Amino acid sequence: MRAMRSELKRVNLVTILLVLATISLGYWQEWLSLFQLWNDSYDYTHGFLVFFVTLWLLYTKRNEILSLQLDGWWMFLPALMLTAAAHLLAKAADVKTVATLSLPCFLLFTGIFLYGKQFFIKVAPTLSLLFFALPVWDDIAPLLQYITVFTNQLFLSAFDIPAIIRDLYITIPQGTFFVAGGCSGSRYLLVAMFISNVYGILYLKDIKRSLLLFFFSIFFSMLANWIRVFGIIYAGYQTDMQSSLVNDHEVYGWIIFAVVCLLPVFVAAHCIEKGAPVANSEPATIPPPPSTQNSFKRAYTGLCVTLAIMLISPIWTSLLSASSSNGVLVNRELPAGEGDWKGPLLKENAWKPNFHNADLDASGVYINSEGESLQLSVSWYYEQHQGKELVYYDNHLFDEKEWILVSSEKIAIPAGTGTFDAKETILKSKSIQDSYVVIYHWYQIGEFTANTNLKAKLFGALARLTGSDSGGLLATAKYCKSIGNCQEYKKSLLSLSANVHSFFK
Repeated sequence: MRAMRSELKRVNLVTILLVLATISLGYWQEWLSLFQLWNDSYDYTHGFLVFFVTLWLLYTKRNEILSLQLDGWWMFLPALMLTAAAHLLAKAADVKTVATLSLPCFLLFTGIFLYGKQFFIKVAPTLSLLFFALPVWDDIAPLLQYITVFTNQLFLSAFDIPAIIRDLYITIPQGTFFVAGGCSGSRYLLVAMFISNVYGILYLKDIKRSLLLFFFSIFFSMLANWIRVFGIIYAGYQTDMQSSLVNDHEVYGWIIFAVVCLLPVFVAAHCIEKGAPVANSEPATIPPPPSTQNSFKRAYTGLCVTLAIMLISPIWTSLLSASSSNGVLVNRELPAGEGDWKGPLLKENAWKPNFHNADLDASGVYINSEGESLQLSVSWYYEQHQGKELVYYDNHLFDEKEWILVSSEKIAIPAGTGTFDAKETILKSKSIQDSYVVIYHWYQIGEFTANTNLKAKLFGALARLTGSDSGGLLATAKYCKSIGNCQEYKKSLLSLSANVHSFFK
């Protein structure tokens, strides 16, 4: 029996070391990205605390972890494979949030796959703490901002402070306050939820009571932020915006959080813990380890399957990086005009897209025998990486300082025996009277075309998995004096667009 227990611990130790080595070395870029986020981000500075507290809690459970029985849930194999596929697509599309989210998912699904129910009960709650340090909470900030504005409107009414609320702006006679993302309270919410979960793991050991404390922490953290924001507004109201709190309220916010949130939460935790049934002081009997070597063989088989799945994405992305090419547009000119249209000619144009760090940023004009002209603009990336990518927050179809958006709708452009997806956008000049431009534009990624950013990201990921990193924005345009006049050239624009699509495909 003792020999079998020793063998079990040895197998578990080998398993843990190999999994940790794989997740650390194979996914080092994701860990580096997380560490940089925790160091630089205003909302995730607690990430290092979460990381090291999680490591410490796992260390305190080391004997339990090494004694886990090899009774895995093979039903979690699809979840492990889905995580690997999601990471691979996220790397190809350069979606860092999904890529970093895969780290704790790999650890959780690997443990449950190999150890089953025991891991789920004893280890999974601790590993789940890592989710509080991941950049997956940004989408709740806008909702929290609006809730903060609403509650402060109630506070201002209760204190008879006149205020005008417009969207996220709160205007009082002394000045205007903007409830920015940092005022949403998401930092306080994450820290409070993390602390309540750690307390539950250490002391409550009961899912119902842990959930009760968790919901207490959510309410009091939000209340603390509401009071914090109201305190800043009230200070500005009383001091005619001269109080230092109006511009510098970092320390003040954490003091309010400690008093309004942490103190009530720890009091509630103490009361909840007192109400918990007294645990049996007798030591639990240790279930016997597997009695045959077949269990160890199955464990090593499961470990090999796990490591193989975890290594798919790092190996694939490394091979793609090593074999990346410069794309299909190297040394290729813009397409020649067809029929009565001659060109392309180089000419300075009033409208052009603005795509940062494009490898090819070219425009050409096509002219017919009647002197009418069409424009082609190309913004192409031979290869993409962070800050140099087709779908980027700072890439724009037009300059909002120069143009007003009149309309934008999806269209299908005939090409050969079928059609491809594009968009028709109509702009009006701010500086020139009765000056419009109608634009047919789409993203071209290899054989794929897309008329939305989401589709472009997805198709870009699929194309990159095949070793192609090349893609760009293609746009044909016509200037005119009215929207009706623009529509007269629809046939010519469609013909040029089909020619361009075929040329760059």
